[in-house]
Amino acid sequence: MTLDVRLIMAMVALSLGSACGAGARVNTVSTTTASSPAKGGAAACSSTPPQGNSSVQVDWVDFVQLEGHQYLAGLDGTVHPVPRSSLGTVVGRVRCELSTVEYSQAPGPAADGDAAFLSVGTEVYSVRGFDPACRVAALRDGAYRVFLAHRDVAGRSRAVPCAQAPVATR
Repeated sequence: MTLDVRLIMAMVALSLGSACGAGARVNTVSTTTASSPAKGGAAACSSTPPQGNSSVQVDWVDFVQLEGHQYLAGLDGTVHPVPRSSLGTVVGRVRCELSTVEYSQAPGPAADGDAAFLSVGTEVYSVRGFDPACRVAALRDGAYRVFLAHRDVAGRSRAVPCAQAPVATR
């Protein structure tokens, strides 16, 4: 079973209510491969109307997706925020803040421009000394938070090697 890197290992809890109000709780993990990111519009960024007594609760991991790459913050130990002077050019903007969307079924795969906790319109920057395919940063809670590119390795999400070390200068 492959981890859904686009959904960043989001755990989905589906609560189904019965006629008498007592509900059963079913936990699932959505799984797809990292090699087929959603293109075009934000597939997971649409609210779905409630259906009866059911709802979906998603525990998002802090991520942003750009150019088919998924970047995560906070899963690889402490990666300190960077100062504004360490930022390069804008490499993308957030189009959907998934944690603010209500779902009645498991969300689809994330698309470029989706983020868990970054507000719509937030600019995402390259970080000086790192390839933007490896590491980016965005302003969150008053600091430029670093996001490391991840990929699926043997069923686990791992930071790509270049996210951990600066680009070698020639």
